[in-house]
Amino acid sequence: MSIRQKSSILDIDQYELDFDRMLKDFTNATSFEEQNVQFERLNHHRLAYQASENKARIHYFQDITNDGYNKQHAFFQEFEPRWLWMTGEYYREILDSKFREQLENQWGKQLFKIAEIKLKTYSDEVQEDIRMENRLVYEYQELLGKAVIPFDGKELRLSSLALYLNSTDREVRKAAFEAKSGYFKQHASDFDRILDNLINTRNRIAKTLGYSSFVELGYVRMHRTGHTPDDLVQYRKQVREHGVHFVSALRKKQLNRIGVSKLKYYDESYFFKNGSPSLKGTHQEILEVYRTIFRELSPETGTFFDELMEKGNVDVESRTNKMGGAFASYSGPEVASFIFANFNGTSNDVRIFAHEAGHAFQFYMSRHSNIHEYIIPYDSCEVFSFTMERFVWPWMELFFGENTMKYQFSNLTEAFIYMPIASVVDEFEHFLYEFPTAIMQVRKQKWRELEHDYLPERDYDGNEFLRQGTGFYEIGHLFTSPFYYMDYDLAHFAAVQLWMKQKDDPISAWESFLKICKHGGRLPYSELLKSADLESPFEDGSMTRLLEKVKNWINQVDDRSF
Repeated sequence: MSIRQKSSILDIDQYELDFDRMLKDFTNATSFEEQNVQFERLNHHRLAYQASENKARIHYFQDITNDGYNKQHAFFQEFEPRWLWMTGEYYREILDSKFREQLENQWGKQLFKIAEIKLKTYSDEVQEDIRMENRLVYEYQELLGKAVIPFDGKELRLSSLALYLNSTDREVRKAAFEAKSGYFKQHASDFDRILDNLINTRNRIAKTLGYSSFVELGYVRMHRTGHTPDDLVQYRKQVREHGVHFVSALRKKQLNRIGVSKLKYYDESYFFKNGSPSLKGTHQEILEVYRTIFRELSPETGTFFDELMEKGNVDVESRTNKMGGAFASYSGPEVASFIFANFNGTSNDVRIFAHEAGHAFQFYMSRHSNIHEYIIPYDSCEVFSFTMERFVWPWMELFFGENTMKYQFSNLTEAFIYMPIASVVDEFEHFLYEFPTAIMQVRKQKWRELEHDYLPERDYDGNEFLRQGTGFYEIGHLFTSPFYYMDYDLAHFAAVQLWMKQKDDPISAWESFLKICKHGGRLPYSELLKSADLESPFEDGSMTRLLEKVKNWINQVDDRSF
């Protein structure tokens, strides 16, 4: 498809003409007041593109078999180099503005910090490589989205297999996990090729742009203006020294609960002998319960949820033609939040919806800024989603009744159990891009080495394919969004602190959360935490202090009764 072909969602030729005109009006403004007006118009125009691209992605994920949606999604992927060039021109002009100081006072310094680091993320020399990167990401998503796994006499998508992966019957769980790994084994050469090409392509982009490696460029893409690779080294050190031991204790409790002598890889996500807390009701009934929850949580969340439902901006039904996974986004000129998920009838549906609603609510509260970088804050957005998971706890009885504590216990401990996994992924990503010429066998050996370091209980029970170091195939972020995965754990670190505040003073905790939602991306991650009086995970001893408080809560729960 030619990138000059018009999108039915957006007239790209007219869009570019309008962008050029607005940028000139901004540059030629003779007063701050005039330039500020043009600044707002420019940002509104930029949001129109982002919203259109988001809409195309949403449509494609809703029906991956629809040729029209497929073409729209592909159109924006092909056009991205041109969009990056336009964004670079915007960044360059705001940085060179005669009234930059007043603009920073009005709109915050973070946009200008982002502009400074991101100006060096694109040049015409890398446009073909960026298209190649997007095509490879698309190919990976297709491999997962269109995966069909024969099981139990059915042809199942990965999302539909979840019920079997969490079965109370251990043999069924094992068979389901083997069926899933069988799909990845069948397509191993494709996953290897895609990852290798992604590493080579991203490394080539970084080198062309003047970076020593893609690690630097990857951090810039994540808008990390407040923390560095050294900060992550310090955090992973704390995970190794304290987090791994803490999680080992949780795994021991899990082993005793489910009544097995040794945890196998197909037991890791099975936390209770009688299975996860049961969930009844259709997806529509679950949404109606959430309507009640959000109306009672706060006036802001009530209005937010009503708007979400009125616009039909929720799609949680699992369908065979629908991409798996879950995400939140926004679309339309009004920057309307959208929640995409695949409910599968497990208690995780409740968690997933709260998680994505946290994202969507932050978009809703930040959209007044009219600045895309503030509406979706790459380096801190997971703080809002994990916090929302915990802030809805007081209403979980509406879903789980007498099993409410069981759900809350699992919601808290499972997030910590994935803490060392996040460090595995993060350290692995740094290895991939620091040593881009390593052969695939060496990469897989590194993955297994990191699993041994951070996940000492992991036992693949004779599954030779996974023992060869292929477990990363299903870590989507590793392929699509390098260096993002660790943000889940960094965000959880902050969210747990807000949850602790909520237990002691719900009103104050909510005010802190609302405050950072309004900030959105206006502050970098570390400053955002500071604004809510939260401790940084990069501070020495911070993990020990956090885990001690979490242990106190866990020790008050008789998990053997679940």
